[in-house]
Amino acid sequence: MQSLFAQQISASNAAACARRSSRDKNLTSKLNGRIGISNPMQSSASSALKSSVKGRRRKQMRRKISIAHHGADYVATFEPENAAAGGVILAAAVLGRYLSTGEAIGCSHLVSPFSFSEVSKDAWETKLPLFLGIVATPLVLPYLGLAHLLPTGGYEVIEGTSRLVLAMILVGFGSKLGGGCTSGHGLSGIGRLSVRSVANVCTFMVFGALAATMFNTNALLHVVTTTGKGKAATAVNAIANTVAATQADKALYGKILASAFAGYATIGYLAKNNILIKRGSNMAGILKSAVHGATGVLFGVGLVVSQMVNPAKVSTFLQFTQSTWDPSLGVVMGAALAAIIPGILIIKNQLNTSTFGDAFKLPDPITADIDAKLIVGGAIFGTGWGLAGMCPGPLFVNVGAALTNQSLSATGGCGLALLSFWVGQTLARITRDVLEGSA
Repeated sequence: MQSLFAQQISASNAAACARRSSRDKNLTSKLNGRIGISNPMQSSASSALKSSVKGRRRKQMRRKISIAHHGADYVATFEPENAAAGGVILAAAVLGRYLSTGEAIGCSHLVSPFSFSEVSKDAWETKLPLFLGIVATPLVLPYLGLAHLLPTGGYEVIEGTSRLVLAMILVGFGSKLGGGCTSGHGLSGIGRLSVRSVANVCTFMVFGALAATMFNTNALLHVVTTTGKGKAATAVNAIANTVAATQADKALYGKILASAFAGYATIGYLAKNNILIKRGSNMAGILKSAVHGATGVLFGVGLVVSQMVNPAKVSTFLQFTQSTWDPSLGVVMGAALAAIIPGILIIKNQLNTSTFGDAFKLPDPITADIDAKLIVGGAIFGTGWGLAGMCPGPLFVNVGAALTNQSLSATGGCGLALLSFWVGQTLARITRDVLEGSA
């Protein structure tokens, strides 16, 4: 089994090198063109010194690009096709879980139940499998040929331990107080046409952008802002550096979506016709938990494909006043919601219950109050999100990546971020209980 896994990783890495080489050449060509670097093969003998200087500059640029996925430096690029594909895969996970179990996806709720002294049966059977599925995503990537989209050990978090702790406590506290995050409110909530979710998302987007801009999160994530030196210095423009998805990646995305559709459809057919799966039986319960886990993996793959697991990618979206502004996150949400909104409407109009017989969870009624907790929670969550460029779902994927190479630590990186997130959620629960008890 280990030999097969090693072969899969080796093959995936070989394909990754070819893809990165193609992307780097395209991006290097664009950047070199803007700073006036010519092809050394076209230089004459009389300009050998000038060509040598330009050659060194080109090598430096290529080095920056080649390590962009490994945390040292990040050159912002706009990848609309990968972003759209990732959004559709995320939509497939949201719709698949809704169709199968009647539940939406909200990553911020997956850890909070385990801060209670007594963990409910629902948490063990639904939330834990979904959480473990997202964390296990890095183990699946090599078999899908997508290992090149996630660095070994995951993406680096922001520099500064105190800022990381503060940011993730705010993310945990705010998502608990406001009842959701980018997945729970941004995808599942708006996807079900929840007015409260729209209000929360608008709030955390504004505060996320303010926090990232005021405290320059890009700098702590080593986002490259200029290329060249002196008169040749040029601002990096993410939109001008648009990179298309490779044909191989597009084919993989199609296979992933087709496999997900086939899987959910097969389970639905078997359950509906009581073939092997009898609703309410122990076997149905086991299979239901397995569906939650598989959905977690699919959701994690969507996060990786869309590159939302990269804090620098998120930060360059939030700092929209910079030339490095990357609208990829907007494309992700747009593509996902374009599929989720009509998908949920069709499911609710055509079916009375989910695949396993559960009622469909509905959003708050349109007349529901937009209360202070919702807005304050959104503001706190958005502030933490902007300070770190990390929210629950992407954090879980990066934790899984750190686990795979045994680099996870509670004293730094993703391990510390996860611990801080859990502390924030626990503090929010305690605060809520105190306020309700004194009312």
